[in-house]
Amino acid sequence: MEDDVIRGATVAHGGEITFPPPPPKVQAIAAKAAPAAPEKTAEERAAEEAAAARRAGVQQIGLIGIGSIALLALGLVAPASFLQHFVVFVLACFVGFQVIWNVSHALHTPLMAVTNAISGIIIIGALLQIGTGNWLVWVLAAISVLIATINIVGGFMVTRRMLAMFQKS
Repeated sequence: MEDDVIRGATVAHGGEITFPPPPPKVQAIAAKAAPAAPEKTAEERAAEEAAAARRAGVQQIGLIGIGSIALLALGLVAPASFLQHFVVFVLACFVGFQVIWNVSHALHTPLMAVTNAISGIIIIGALLQIGTGNWLVWVLAAISVLIATINIVGGFMVTRRMLAMFQKS
């Protein structure tokens, strides 16, 4: 009974009622003073900011280069029909990102209804692909159905909680 947590959770001990527990003993631990960091001059701060900007620029250029090379390699080996579908996919990702990003925070919950509709379309497309006979397509379609189902269930749960906030009790 010396441990504050056990004492606070114990209701009866040895035939005696021990509830409510006594208030916990609070002991403040003195914080050690952190050594003061030396003040940097304006030139040092400017040099650090310039170096950080340079590193960020190099990283961004590197990522763009790697992405460009990957897309070029994909374009060289993929059939034309795949590239058409890929362009539509990339444009859909971009438009979807812009639409979701520009929605105000108050409208994110009603947006779940739209994502439920999109997930329903994904499930229909995946169910159509399951019948193709290719095992890889079947596995990917089954995974798509699973993930879209999880999204739909989560959307309905969030919508139910939102509607419960407006019910009179």
